[in-house]
Amino acid sequence: MNFDPNDEQRELQELARSVLARFTTTAGWAAVESDPDRQPVAAWAALAEAGLLGVPLAEGHGGIGLGLVEAVLVLEEIGRSALPLPFLHSVVICAGAIEHFGSEAQASEWLPRVVRGEALLAAALDEEGCPLPPAVPLATRLEPDGPDFRLTGRKLHVPHAAVSTRLVVPARLPDGRARVVVVDSNARGVGLVRQQVTTFDPRFVVEFDGVRVSRDDLLGEADQGEAILGFMLDRAWMGLAALQAGVSDEALRLTARHVSEREQFGQKVGTFQAVAQRAADAWIDVQAIRLTARQAAWRLEQRLDAADELAIARFWACEAGQRVAHTAQHLHGGLGVLTDYPLHRLFRLARQLELSLGGAGLQLERLGAAIADGPRAGRVD
Repeated sequence: MNFDPNDEQRELQELARSVLARFTTTAGWAAVESDPDRQPVAAWAALAEAGLLGVPLAEGHGGIGLGLVEAVLVLEEIGRSALPLPFLHSVVICAGAIEHFGSEAQASEWLPRVVRGEALLAAALDEEGCPLPPAVPLATRLEPDGPDFRLTGRKLHVPHAAVSTRLVVPARLPDGRARVVVVDSNARGVGLVRQQVTTFDPRFVVEFDGVRVSRDDLLGEADQGEAILGFMLDRAWMGLAALQAGVSDEALRLTARHVSEREQFGQKVGTFQAVAQRAADAWIDVQAIRLTARQAAWRLEQRLDAADELAIARFWACEAGQRVAHTAQHLHGGLGVLTDYPLHRLFRLARQLELSLGGAGLQLERLGAAIADGPRAGRVD
């Protein structure tokens, strides 16, 4: 299929790029880096004002009724900016889960507020000592307590938890069923410990110590917990790959400009054959990252089996994302490591995304196992 944007999608992507460009200046980054929470508040408000926080959400919930492919285009621009914006977690993962599985009361309460930028939602997915999702044992427990429940456990690497309005938390009942709950970030028994990550962006360990959860806070029906968890994880992988596409494309753009201007031995560096070949290979890698992320998004949007496509997108985002980042650094020379030069932020983000996606080797193992098992029943291609 041709995943190049149509005119409407191209306009949407250009709008997102123009909005974010206003906040990636030296002054814009200084405001983010001087904030203890590293929150690009002004950029988030501008995205809300432009209607971009409602891209994948239905018009009836305050959105603009587009889909995941359009959300990927916005994520690519967020990756290009390298700003630590919670679009993936708040809009694509959490608001998407509430829209698809939540009650009408939950959707009416939260989705319009998310679209207006008044509420932030954060997905608490990772747990200590467990293999990378989707093999999630869910040690976090949700135990009945009269008419309500008590939530106990520990989640890692939760983004923006300190400023989020609600946490969307998968947990397991005593009978083994999974449930997903929407928890007040300031509820009694919720504790936060900040983590240091590669990009210095806000990540937290979140402790749940007997947090009271009402039945109205449960997301979906009693038998939908595993489906909701899978839905959230699929969108997380897709979104991280889309961010890497934007990061890699911007790193290559900066590199192309640099080698076309920088002179050595009386010639533009970009005219050297070795430099041109490395830049060309990086361009191919960027196209592969972008294509596979968009393909995974399209299959998810069409409600088709996307397990292989997600693994392929994650592989390219990890393997090719690393290659592009290192190529960009190499061809920039010493300029690339200056902390006030944009490539430095892009390089750090590319590395963090690679780690968050689990690395290329894990994806090859999964794809190899899928090939060995043969075609899956019910798959539509």
